[in-house]
Amino acid sequence: WGLAALLVVIILIAICLINILVAQLVSSYGILATNAEGFAKMNRAYICVEMESFLTIKFRNRCFDECGFDSPLEFDSSDEGPAGGIQILAASSIRTHPKYVPDRVVRFTGDASPMDPWPTNKIEEEEELGVL
Repeated sequence: WGLAALLVVIILIAICLINILVAQLVSSYGILATNAEGFAKMNRAYICVEMESFLTIKFRNRCFDECGFDSPLEFDSSDEGPAGGIQILAASSIRTHPKYVPDRVVRFTGDASPMDPWPTNKIEEEEELGVL
């Protein structure tokens, strides 16, 4: 009986160790799957930098100057933003997407003057009128 009990214990230990190994592999795969997009972007950026190193400095400076990083980005008419970027216009349908999060910076466009009153928010106006 002792030999049979020893054999059963050895088999149970082997099964438990295999289960632990499978759990570790599943956990590692989950971590890699969540970071896969980031790893792909890092690899793409590395390839771009390596390819750029083959270009001459003169050609790189000309490409940089053609991008217009010195001119400020225009948010709206009379509303210029910071310099150093490339402006990409987004479709208006993006605001109807369920995962859309509105910008926390409220922008008031138009010509500004120190004599103009501070613009008010439409929601605040409606609340004030509702209270009165």
